[in-house]
Amino acid sequence: MILMDNASNLNQILTDAEKDLVNEITEKLKRNEITPEASKALAREFLSQLPPKSLPALIDVLRNLSTKYKEVRQVYAKYYGILEDMNDAQKVHAMATHINEGNIEKAIDVAKGGPSA
Repeated sequence: MILMDNASNLNQILTDAEKDLVNEITEKLKRNEITPEASKALAREFLSQLPPKSLPALIDVLRNLSTKYKEVRQVYAKYYGILEDMNDAQKVHAMATHINEGNIEKAIDVAKGGPSA
């Protein structure tokens, strides 16, 4: 499980997101679906918002850019999914911890969307 607050994990995710975005832009350029000027503007705008302080902040950057640049939508969807998977894993871990401690009610609360602590 990747911890969202681990700086090295965040840096790796950011590096991966940058590569994914560059690949998406490159593919769109090859297919003439984006102009070189628009690709430069997108890259400049993305880089101006780096580095994010957390994975949710990166997701916000990608979400905002995806409303302006359709080239970002697939990258946004991928990393939003990663964030959701991480959140789900944290909830399952919290539920298991509560169950192991005999706190069934707390585990049920977490399952219903309550705090995991």
